[in-house]
Amino acid sequence: MDKKVFYIAVWEVLMLGCEMITLLPAPWGYFHYGWWNFTISALVNPFLLLSVVGFYKWIVWLENKKTVTAEQQLQ
Repeated sequence: MDKKVFYIAVWEVLMLGCEMITLLPAPWGYFHYGWWNFTISALVNPFLLLSVVGFYKWIVWLENKKTVTAEQQLQ
């Protein structure tokens, strides 16, 4: 479990670092928050990451689920 928490924390730091770069002044930055701020982003990003991981696991489960072949359908 500690490895998973560490993995999520590393991705969180990387995502927040990218957001900080985009918020820099004109030559580097290109993104401006409206009502959203950095704190909200730090709180919401882990849930977004977990939802992406859950979606990935669901797709893998669907792909690995046994399916009926065409020959089996004809019988």
